[in-house]
Amino acid sequence: MDSLTHTLLGAAIGEVILGKKIGRKAMLYGALAGNIPDLDVLGIFFLSDSQQLLFHRGITHSFFFAIIISSLAGWFSGKLFINNKVSTANWGLLFFAGIVSHLLLDSLTCYGMGWLEPFSNHRISFNTIFVADPFYTLPLLLCVSIAITAKNNSPQRIIWNKTGLWISSFYLLFTILNHEYVYYVMEKSFKEQKLFSDDFTVTPTPLNNFLWIGYSKGNEGTWIGYYSVFDKEKKVDYFRVQRNDSLLIPFENNEPVKHLKQLSKGNYIISKEDSVIYFNDLRFGQVSGWNNADAPYAFKFNLSKNADNKRALNRTKYETSTWAVLASLVKRINGK
Repeated sequence: MDSLTHTLLGAAIGEVILGKKIGRKAMLYGALAGNIPDLDVLGIFFLSDSQQLLFHRGITHSFFFAIIISSLAGWFSGKLFINNKVSTANWGLLFFAGIVSHLLLDSLTCYGMGWLEPFSNHRISFNTIFVADPFYTLPLLLCVSIAITAKNNSPQRIIWNKTGLWISSFYLLFTILNHEYVYYVMEKSFKEQKLFSDDFTVTPTPLNNFLWIGYSKGNEGTWIGYYSVFDKEKKVDYFRVQRNDSLLIPFENNEPVKHLKQLSKGNYIISKEDSVIYFNDLRFGQVSGWNNADAPYAFKFNLSKNADNKRALNRTKYETSTWAVLASLVKRINGK
């Protein structure tokens, strides 16, 4: 999820744990704890672009990291802020809860989380919510903003903070149940059309939980389809895209390709544009693919030597009108 969402959730959790003991400062420390895992973005200074993509949401998003860092942060805070009301264990709990909230929230997206690192590099993703969802963030923003302006220990402060947590939590529950429903509909339609592949995955399209992309990879290509919960029919129109592995022959021993295959879990296609070869990660969907099967993919990694891939994820946003994409998204969400 985005930094604002992690900040808000961390602040709300900080208020619940230490709000009665240290006032609104608990929100500040909770917000800090909620963003600690994303310190891995500093990897851009010492890792290649493909290594950074694997490093992100890796070891710093593991439970091992959460235990170690929250223990150290709790001990350090206990020594730094001498307060008879707040023990080292209290500080440790605040940091642990803030970090774990980050881990759990990010695991619901499609990127993949290294929960088990450094013991296993298996990435976990539940694909129930997009990395930025205003339906989750805005109610939390409103409630936390009101709570932080209220007096310490006032009933209004407690009520608004808990309201934000309850609303956001119920929305997360909705996204999980919605994912199960959409998965059933899309997979059923896939099988009814006798389209067979190795597996089947569904994940929401940008900024909403109503329009979903479903994909199923095979040995040589992938079936892709879109479904809105407001569609009048439950028959999904799937189209086939070729993987084009032959374009990877010149990159047989290329380290970035190995990293990208691991990151994408095999959900990729290779494309060629003006003699440039791109690695496209299908998990992040297409930019306006709900309107055009040939639309570019949100994740495009340029395999040319020394190419700048710091914007590999959604580099196409600089080529397409944002308002036009949003308008087409809203129109497609309304169903067909």
